[in-house]
Amino acid sequence: MSLSYHCPACLNRDRVIHYSARQELCAICGHSPLALSPAEEDVSLPTAIEILHDPASSTWLKQALASALCRDPVDAANDAEVLASVLNIYCRQLLDKR
Repeated sequence: MSLSYHCPACLNRDRVIHYSARQELCAICGHSPLALSPAEEDVSLPTAIEILHDPASSTWLKQALASALCRDPVDAANDAEVLASVLNIYCRQLLDKR
């Protein structure tokens, strides 16, 4: 089961925004703390198509996703997990220096 952080205040207004574990407050309304919930039960992640068509999605994410969809799905998923882990460690190291 994967876990997702979201803003309970925005969720009550039908706005679902997923945050990383290091995010401290909602980027939309400033609510803190964010809530942790199982993604499959309370908050579902957007589909690839939804991300690609969402004007709020970053260009980098859209390009990475479009590139990944052209690859073997197992290889793409494995590479994405490695990338997420490396970026998480990098982010933590930068935040620890503060």
